[in-house]
Amino acid sequence: MGGMKFEYDESGGKFYYFLLSVYALILIPATYWLWPKAEKRKTVPHPEDTSNFAPCRHKHQLLHANEPNRRRRAIITKIGLILAWIILLVLAYRVSLIEIEHKEYDPFAVLDIDREATIGEIKRAYRDLSKKHHPDRGGDPEKFKEIAKAYKTLTDDEAKENWKKYGNPDGPGVTHFGIALPKWLVDHQNSIFVLLVYAGIFMIVLPVIVCIWWQKSARYSGDQILTDTIQLYWIFLSKTSSIIVKRAIMILSASREFDRNRNPLIIDRLSDNVELPKLFRELPDVQEKTKERPFQLPYCLKARTLLHAHLHRLNTLSDNLENDKGYVVKKSPYLINEMINIEAQLVAMGHAGRLRNAPRLDTIESTMKLSPMITQALWHTKSPLLQLPHITESQLRFFETKKRTIKSVRQFAAMNDEERRSMLRSITDEQYDDIMNVLSIYPHLTMTVSCGVFDDEDEHIITTGAVVTLTIHLHRENMSNVFNKEIGSNTSAAINTLDYEANDEQADDKENRGKTNETSKTTSNTSKGWNNKSDKKKKSKKKGQTTSSKTNNNSSNKQLTTTTSNKNQAKGTEKDSSDDDSSKHSDDSPSTLRQRHEPSKDEMNNSENENNDEENPSNTIKKSRKNSDNDEDTFLERFQQQQRKRETLETKAKISHRVFCPFYPEIKQECWWLYVADRKHSSLISAPVYLCTLKDKEEVEIKFSAPKTPGHYVYSVILRSDSYFDVDVMENLAFDVQAAKEMVDNHPQWDFSDEEGAANNKADDEEFATESDSDDE
Repeated sequence: MGGMKFEYDESGGKFYYFLLSVYALILIPATYWLWPKAEKRKTVPHPEDTSNFAPCRHKHQLLHANEPNRRRRAIITKIGLILAWIILLVLAYRVSLIEIEHKEYDPFAVLDIDREATIGEIKRAYRDLSKKHHPDRGGDPEKFKEIAKAYKTLTDDEAKENWKKYGNPDGPGVTHFGIALPKWLVDHQNSIFVLLVYAGIFMIVLPVIVCIWWQKSARYSGDQILTDTIQLYWIFLSKTSSIIVKRAIMILSASREFDRNRNPLIIDRLSDNVELPKLFRELPDVQEKTKERPFQLPYCLKARTLLHAHLHRLNTLSDNLENDKGYVVKKSPYLINEMINIEAQLVAMGHAGRLRNAPRLDTIESTMKLSPMITQALWHTKSPLLQLPHITESQLRFFETKKRTIKSVRQFAAMNDEERRSMLRSITDEQYDDIMNVLSIYPHLTMTVSCGVFDDEDEHIITTGAVVTLTIHLHRENMSNVFNKEIGSNTSAAINTLDYEANDEQADDKENRGKTNETSKTTSNTSKGWNNKSDKKKKSKKKGQTTSSKTNNNSSNKQLTTTTSNKNQAKGTEKDSSDDDSSKHSDDSPSTLRQRHEPSKDEMNNSENENNDEENPSNTIKKSRKNSDNDEDTFLERFQQQQRKRETLETKAKISHRVFCPFYPEIKQECWWLYVADRKHSSLISAPVYLCTLKDKEEVEIKFSAPKTPGHYVYSVILRSDSYFDVDVMENLAFDVQAAKEMVDNHPQWDFSDEEGAANNKADDEEFATESDSDDE
C-alpha cells in the first residue's frame, strides 16, 4: 500500500460550497430576527389609547406619527429578505451544477456493459469502443484512455483486486483538499495584493474599530449614563446631607446628557434666546439668575426651564421646544434612578465612617418623588386627584365640602357611584367613563414582611451586628378588582393615604400597639385598614396580671411577626407594652407586632437534656456532629433557593403594567423602589431595590445589618412607585436586638482526660477499620 499523499485543488471550485454555507448561516437567523412581526392586538385596550382626554389624543398621535415610516421599513425589510432568499436559491442551483470531481470509478459504466458480462463480452465492447474513440480515427484521447483503463481493470487480476479494495485500479490514491476561495484570489500573480489586504484588515481596520468602540463605551456606564454625569452627581450629592425637591431638579438639569458638547442629539437653536426668556416670566423658581456652576450654563438653564414647563403642564411651547422637552423628559427617569443609586452608595459610605455628610432619608425620598412628578407632569404638592383625566384645579373644590373630604385617589374610588357622579356633574358621561376606566387600572398593593436571621442558630433572635433577612411578599391588583371584592359591601369606608410626614408624628408605643388588635384581624390592606381616623381607645390592664411580672418572665424569649398575627398574639403584645429600653423605642405601626412566649414544657425538657449532655461529653460530641451536618444541609438548601430566586428575578423581562401618563411622551411600565428605612433617625438602612417585573405577585429578599446597640427598634419597609402618587405602601417592622453571645472558651465537650481521648480515638479507628485490618488481627 502506497503512502498517503496530499494534493491541493487550486481551481477554487469549493468556494461556492463555502459561500453557500456561510450565507445560509447568516440568512436563516437574520430572517427570524428581522422579519416584521405582527402586533398582538389586546382584547382590552389601554385607557390611554381610548380616552377622549386631549393630552391622551396628542400622545396617541405622537406615538403613531412614525407609523407610515414603520410600515415602509417593514415592507422594505420583507422585500430585502425575499431577495436574499432568492440569492440563496441561485447559489444552491449554481453549486448543483458544479461537476463532482471524485466520482466512484465504475469500469462497467465506462464500457457500457452489465456487471455480469463475460470476458468475451468485455473484449467485444472494448474492441468496438476503441475503434470509435481511437485518436488516429479522430476520437477523444482522454476517452480512449478511460476505455483502456476500464478494460485493464476487468481483465487484469491485480488491477481488478485494487479496484475492489481501494476503488481505484492503480491502488490507493492521493487525498485531495479544496481551497474555499475564489480562483483569482489564490493566483500567484495576486499574492502581494492579497497580503496587503489582509494586513490592512487585521492591522489597521480592526484596531481602529476596537479603539472607537472602546472610546464610546468608556463614556457610558452600564445603564447608558455618561460618566461625566455620574461624577457630577457624586460631587453635588456628597456636599450636603439634605436636598429638597427643587434642588434635586437643578442637579438633574445639570446632567451632561443635555449638553451639546457631550451629546450630539442635542440641538442648540438661535430661537432659544428669544423663547426661553418668555418662559422665565411664566415659570416661578427657575432660578435663571443663579451664579453657581454649572447651573448658570445655557444647557442647564434650558433643561431646567423645560422641566418646570413640563411640571406646570404648559401647552404654549413651540414645536422645537416641545421636541427638546420630550427628550429631556424621556431621559429623566433613567437619570433619577442613577441619582438614587449614588445616594445609596453614599449612605453606605456614611455607615462605614468614610463620609461625613451622608444623604439623609428625606434627600433620597425627595429624589424618588421626581420620577412620578415627571411621569405625571405634576408637582408633589398638588392633589394626586389631578393624575386622573378631565379633573382640573377648579373642580377640586367639590371634593372638599362640609359633607365629604376627598383628598386621595383611593378615597375617590371608595365613593358611591351615584355620589361620585353627582359630584362630577359638570363633566359629560364620556369624560366620566374615561375617569372610571383609568381608575380601574390604578394599582393597589399589599405587602407582608417576615424577618429572620438565617445564618444563626436561632432564626428568631436578632443579635447585634447580625445580618437580618427580610422576605417581602408583594401582591399587585387593579383597583377595580379590590373594590369589587371589598368596597361593594361597604361603600362608606374611608381610605387612609400614606402620608409619611404624618407617620413621623404618630402616637406613642402603647397607643400604636392598641391599634394592632383591630388590624390583626385581617391579612391584607382592606378598606377598613385605610381609615384615616385613628382609634383613641384607652387600654385597660387585665385583673390579676401585672406588666412588670410579664416583662420579667418574657425578657429572654422574643419573636417577630407580621400582619398575619391573630388576636391572642395582639393581646400578648399589650401586656408587654412597657419596655425598659424606652430610649431606643420608635413609633410602631398597626401592621407590625411583637410576639413573646413563656418557656414551655418542651423547652424545659430541652434545657434538662442540655444539662445531661454537659455531664456526658461523648454524647455531646456525637450530637454536635449530627447537628452540624443538619445545619450544613439546611444552609445549603436555603442558599440554593436564594440563588434560584435571584436568577429568576434577573432573567425576567422588565414588563409589568402600562402606566397611565398622558403627559409622558413614551409608553412607560410600572416600576417600584423597595427599601428599609429608619424614619425616627431619618436614615436609609438598605439600598433601594428597583423592581420592574411586578405583575401580580413578587417575592423579594432584602438584607441589612442589625444595630450594634441592644434595644427595641422600629424600621419601615417602604414600597414607592416611580410612576404614580398616592399608591405607596409602608409597613413598620418592630424587632428587638439582643447582645451577641460571647465566644465559649471552655466548653464541656472540649474538656476530657487523656484516657477518654484515647478511648474515643480507638472507637473511631474501629469504626473505619477495613476487612484487611480485621484479618491481620
